[in-house]
Amino acid sequence: MWRALFSAVLVVVVVGCVSNVAVRPAPPQPLYFALELTEGGKRIGAPKLLGFSGKRVIAERRSPGMTDPDYRIVLEPREEGAGYQLDLRLKLPSGERRGGVTLLHGEERSVSLGDGTEAKVMLMRVDSDEFRALISTPNPGGRGQI
Repeated sequence: MWRALFSAVLVVVVVGCVSNVAVRPAPPQPLYFALELTEGGKRIGAPKLLGFSGKRVIAERRSPGMTDPDYRIVLEPREEGAGYQLDLRLKLPSGERRGGVTLLHGEERSVSLGDGTEAKVMLMRVDSDEFRALISTPNPGGRGQI
């Protein structure tokens, strides 16, 4: 009986050690973000940014000679299913706004940040045919596109 119990414990320990192989998370994907920021219907910025999934991206626009920025945007993209969850924080002289949106590769969506502030966002994987086509186009943004 002790032999059977010892053998069973030994099998569980060996199987537990073998199956405890570390699983590597997927490497961060390089991403391209095109944004159009509006407050009260007035366009306040349209940054184009590069970043990585799982990494925070911060951008600021400051007028020459000014100490405070016109805006500061913080993007936090993370992979979620087939697409990405993008959390946004926008700091303006009138206050801070927050929002979030789920996007697929190449998708463009608008997100309300509150108080009449809106962000139109487009996200693309940098290593894609669509991104290469976008950057090879002389004037990629037309009316109604960011």
